[in-house]
This record gives sequence, structure tokens and C-alpha cells, in this order.
Amino acid sequence: MEADLGQGPVLSAGGLTKRFGRRTVLDTVSFTVAEGEVHGLLGPNGSGKTTCLHLVTGLLAADAGAAVIAGVPVHDKVSRALLGMAPDDLPLPASLTGGEYLRFHDRMRGRDDARSARELAEAFGLAGELDRQIHEYSHGMKRKLQVVAATMHRPPLLVLDEPFRGLDPEAAVTLRRLVGSYADSGGAVLLATHDMLRAQRDCHRVTILHSGSIAAQGEPYQLRQDHGAATLEDVFLAATDREGEQARRADALTAVLREGDERH
Repeated sequence: MEADLGQGPVLSAGGLTKRFGRRTVLDTVSFTVAEGEVHGLLGPNGSGKTTCLHLVTGLLAADAGAAVIAGVPVHDKVSRALLGMAPDDLPLPASLTGGEYLRFHDRMRGRDDARSARELAEAFGLAGELDRQIHEYSHGMKRKLQVVAATMHRPPLLVLDEPFRGLDPEAAVTLRRLVGSYADSGGAVLLATHDMLRAQRDCHRVTILHSGSIAAQGEPYQLRQDHGAATLEDVFLAATDREGEQARRADALTAVLREGDERH
């Protein structure tokens, strides 16, 4: 995916480090997200993606390093108005209706984005569900509601954590178009996902994490060229030296299946 990216970064993360006890879950991670960019934060479960998102949005404090949104440190309350986040691991208030939840977000920001919220809800097929309480929502409906809440006030930075998880195909297409148009209009999008094929198609640049550190970083096409790889998944395997491990597992599985055939 190509883009004419803006001059300065909307998000700048430098040397982010986070420890829980003696365990370092994120180790000196640095990246930027520019205007008009969809930046993929990639890696398998446990790679540090969600921790990284929590640091760049101010939900967690870093043990070292810093993150800045549009020139404002994330620990400054002013930064809250500069970002919209659709988290994957925070529960929604079950007793509120979808409409009440969106109005709550409006009041938190001192804004009136009711029209934008309605238009986004209609785009995701959620408009007729806003009078229902959230505990009645399916997982996919909750994800749609979170995306609407994150985007309706058009913040400079949009942060999405596994946003496609649980979405039906039609909603996934709608979200993909929304992310693309958001970047096209000058917004910056940080998209965390373990789906490397989707990131290869939709992201301008990517940061691939492995065990809390950066395994690879750059434009998907250039990374594939540099590693002689057909896909970003192959880049990950090469950058983390997992190709040999995958081959050994495949050989072991083949041997087990062959032994089973011989017994029969």
C-alpha cells in the first residue's frame, strides 16, 4: 500500500520499555505514525502488541522511553482528546444501551458528535441496535460499537486493537474502507493485529514485534524484498529465525502421520 505521508509524525514512540516484576514485556520499542498513514503493529499473541498500545495511549506508564501525540506527551490529559481507541481487552458497560455509551463518549470530550455517530452506526448496520443494552450485544456488535466511539469525533490518531476480530465479512469490508478513508483524509491509524496478510495489504508501514522487541520494521513491500520473502508472515519467520523451528515441526508431524499409516 502506497501513500503520500504527512511531514511530521502524529504519534512518536521512542524507546518504550515496560516491565512486570522481573519480566520485560516490551524492550526499547520505537516507531512513528505519520499523517495519512496506516501503521501496522504486528506479532503473535504475547509479542507485546497490547502492552505497546497501552503505553502509547497512556493507559499504562512506561518504565523507560516516551510517547507523544501531536506534540503532547501521552501522560498529559490533553492527549486524550487527540486519540480514539477501540481496545480489544477492556469490557464495555453492560447496563448501558449502545446509544448511551456513544453519548457518554460525547460528554467525556465535551462535544456533540451525534450526527457522526449515527452515520457510522448506519454504515456498520448498528443503527437499529442502539436502544438495546450492551449485554445483549454479540461480540461483533460490541467491536462495531467500539470503532464508532473511537472514530466519531475524528481524532488525529486512531488506535485499533485487533479490530477485525469477531466481525462478519460485510462489517470487515466496511471497517477496511473506513480505515483507508480515515488515512486518506489525513488521519493517522495505528492498527494492531496478528493477521499479517491483512496488514500486508492495508498498511503503509509495519512494526513486527517478537517477545517484546522489534523483529522487523518498514514498508511491507521493502521488507519482503529485503528478506526474499513472499509474505509478511515469511518475513516474521525469517526475522525471528523461526523458519528452522517451523520446518522441524513440519518434519515431526510428517513422521507421526507416516508412522500412523504404516501401522494401518
